[in-house]
Amino acid sequence: MKTKKTTLSIPASFRILSFIFAAILVSACSKKIVFPTSEVLPAANAVVKIDKTDNNNYKMELEVENMAKPDRLNPPRKTYVVWMVSEKNGTINMGNLKINNNLKGSLEGATPFKPICFFITAEERQGVDVPSTQVVLNSENFDVK
Repeated sequence: MKTKKTTLSIPASFRILSFIFAAILVSACSKKIVFPTSEVLPAANAVVKIDKTDNNNYKMELEVENMAKPDRLNPPRKTYVVWMVSEKNGTINMGNLKINNNLKGSLEGATPFKPICFFITAEERQGVDVPSTQVVLNSENFDVK
């Protein structure tokens, strides 16, 4: 039995190669940081993706999975807060991290300050200015170009 070879036309090949190149280019511009395993929440997985924007800001996209609800912690808390440590401007509250019933959550934000670390704390209330000592996840330091 003979097999028939299928060849792509030059325009179709060009489109496929262009798509592959664009995907590589887009992913090369992002920095993806995977948080190490936490002693407080060992089942939790967290990843933050950082992109430097055209206007020299830093866009942050954080996703977490298998994150216990804060009221299940010991001691129980009301909310999680995401913090960014910046290169020259200290620690910044990036917002509250809400966890859904599937134990997943996400938070997006932007800042003009260059990030060097992210961490998540369990807090008694929203809108805090200073992080508590109950750090549940920590990205450790990284370098964004």
